[in-house]
Amino acid sequence: MIDQLALQKAYASDGIYALQLEVGDRCFQDCVYCYMNALPQQQNTLSDELIVAILEAARALGISAIEWLGGEPLLRESITELLAAARELGLRNNIWTGGLPLTDPHLRQQVAELARHGLVAVHVSTVDPQLYEMLHPHRGADDLAAILMAVRGLLDLGYPAAQMLNSITLTGLQSATDALATIDHFATEFGIKACVNVYHTYQRPGTPAGDLARFIPEPDLVATVYAHLADQWQVDELPMNCVNKHYCSATIAILCDGRVTPCATIREVDAPSLHDQLSLQDIVAQHRDHLIFKRFKDPRRQPASCRDCDLSAHCWGCRSRAYAANLGMYGKDPRCFRHPAAR
Repeated sequence: MIDQLALQKAYASDGIYALQLEVGDRCFQDCVYCYMNALPQQQNTLSDELIVAILEAARALGISAIEWLGGEPLLRESITELLAAARELGLRNNIWTGGLPLTDPHLRQQVAELARHGLVAVHVSTVDPQLYEMLHPHRGADDLAAILMAVRGLLDLGYPAAQMLNSITLTGLQSATDALATIDHFATEFGIKACVNVYHTYQRPGTPAGDLARFIPEPDLVATVYAHLADQWQVDELPMNCVNKHYCSATIAILCDGRVTPCATIREVDAPSLHDQLSLQDIVAQHRDHLIFKRFKDPRRQPASCRDCDLSAHCWGCRSRAYAANLGMYGKDPRCFRHPAAR
């Protein structure tokens, strides 16, 4: 799924390996904890012409992979044409989907072909029907069954399980038992591994003030899930990033309103925008150090808890979680369970 040689080269040279590209903010999966700014009706989007120009700029910048994000990226009418354009440019297509659009057999076939050298990640945070309904209050457990059937259908087309992930958002609404059961279900039934995003303290539009605390998982819950996930990936410990620090540093994001930020969940209000008649190359040239977290490549400028951690070669915590918790982009990851008292 990852060209490790290209990734390490990008990290070492302050380059960019992957581009997170939000192609719209519409999504109907209705995750109650959503921190990706997904909305029931489209409000922001990038034109097809601009996306094609972005893909061409990505190739010129030496980028290897496009992380297709939303909202729900597969709801965009032109998505398969855009995926094909990326493939023609030699870019890997990594698709992050809630999974419901894959219930369409024709679209599922196209995704299998267009992401053949990349990744398909679905988003199922629980396989318990009652909890699923609680986490998706305006949908229903039928969605869960449909997504699981679509996953099976994608595998039946010959898409490799090793190139799929189940992306779990871990919140305080779930138990360790449920999270482990979800991880194990995908492994046992489909041969698919999990990645875990520990909840970001992010106030999405329409969320009542003060309604975020219930989503924050306790450190013991995070520690239990991470230990189980490390066993699945056959490593001693996993970094607190949803990816390791090398991928984090070598990835930039374009939000669906044109802003360019270091990560799709770092939604800086004053970020440079492609709608300001700036090219992606110009923005990268002017803001590269900020976009790649250059400051954190110097361990002396990291929080003591990161600097002194045994995982420091691979992890510097989640910069987005620190930013969302108003600790600054270079603050301590508030969900790190390994050094809870350190700053």
